[in-house]
Amino acid sequence: MQNPGKGRVGPPGPPGKQGPAGPKGSKGKPGTNKPSPGPPGPKGDQGAVGKTGAQGPQGEKGEKGQDGAGNSGVQYVRWGRTTCPTGAQISTTLTLVVERTTSAFHTIKSSGYMYGTEYEVNDRDGKQRNLHDHEAPCVVCFAKSRGSMLMMPARNDCPSGWTEEYHGYLMTAYYNHKHSTDFICVDGDSEFVPGTHANKNGALLYPVEGVCGSLPCLPYVNGRELTCAVCTK
Repeated sequence: MQNPGKGRVGPPGPPGKQGPAGPKGSKGKPGTNKPSPGPPGPKGDQGAVGKTGAQGPQGEKGEKGQDGAGNSGVQYVRWGRTTCPTGAQISTTLTLVVERTTSAFHTIKSSGYMYGTEYEVNDRDGKQRNLHDHEAPCVVCFAKSRGSMLMMPARNDCPSGWTEEYHGYLMTAYYNHKHSTDFICVDGDSEFVPGTHANKNGALLYPVEGVCGSLPCLPYVNGRELTCAVCTK
C-alpha cells in the first residue's frame, strides 16, 4: 500500500459553536486575610437626656446629735422651768440672753451686757400676772432617745409621730424694741427665780398676740395670745 504524501497546511476553519456549560464546581474554602479597620470617625452629637430612673433604696439613718458627754440624742431649752420633763435629763441650767452695744471697737464704753430674762405680764390675769418683773428660769434638757426637735408656734400639741416635751405660750421682746429677739416657747406652768422681783428692764419677755391683717382671722383671733409646743422625735 502506498503512503500518502505530506500536503500543505490549509487556513484555519471558522470557530465552532460554544458547547454546553459544565457542571458547577464545589464551594471554595473561606479566605484567611481580614481587612484592616479604618480610622475612627468623628465624635457624634450628645444625645437627649434620658428619663429619670426609679428611686433607689433608702440610705442608712444618719447619726443623732450628741450631748457634752458624747451621748446620742437631742437638746432643747425649757423656758420658765428648772426641771426637765419625764424622759429627758438636765444638760445645763445656764441659759442667758445677751445684748451688746453697736459702738466702735476702739470706744472705751463699748461692751457687751448680760441680763437676766424678765417677765413682762402685768396686764395678764391669774398666775401669769404673778410672774411680772420676776426673772424667768430655764433649763437645757437632753432627750437621749430622740434625734430631732421642733417648736410649733400657735399650737399646744405636736404632729403625729412626735413626742410633746412641753407646751405653753409664745413670747418675745416688745414689738418696737430696737434689737432682734427670738420667739421662744415658755412653759404654760412657768416658775420664777425667787428673790428677783425688781424692775431691771434688761431682757424682757412679752406674750405674743395675733394681729389680723397679715395673719388670717380666722383661725387667728386679733389680740389673743399664741400658744406653742416643743416636740421631739
